[in-house]
Amino acid sequence: MVGARKSHGDVQLVGDKPSARMIFSRRADFNQALIDRDLEAIRAVLGEHSVLVPGDEAQLIVGRDAQLEAWQTIFSSTEDVMYQRSPARIEVAEDGHLAAETGRWKGGWTSEGFQIRYTGRYFAKWRHTDDGWEIEAETFVTMKCTGAGL
Repeated sequence: MVGARKSHGDVQLVGDKPSARMIFSRRADFNQALIDRDLEAIRAVLGEHSVLVPGDEAQLIVGRDAQLEAWQTIFSSTEDVMYQRSPARIEVAEDGHLAAETGRWKGGWTSEGFQIRYTGRYFAKWRHTDDGWEIEAETFVTMKCTGAGL
């Protein structure tokens, strides 16, 4: 269900629990921003030089501005696009400045009357900055695709 929030109990939190819970909350904010198509809320979670490795054959997206431009293009061209990341584990490093998040992702939209669906696994690297926890990098692996032309 899009927009459904997992509880902390559904996610393994390792290391500094308050930081892990904050990252969990930031991920929920990011998922909601995707639902709302809120570029400013997306901006608030991404680090300035964040890197996104797409799960398919698309090119690497480097930098917050490039990611925001990509999201704007997606939102403008597809009315019902949906993406969601569902964390399974958030582990904060001993120094408290880095964290790793792993989980499952899904995405989908309608094209020419057909529902396109992608699912897979992801890894996110988080960094604690003066502005709080920010996504520094995300790597997606597409495990399954369904729909027209796939």
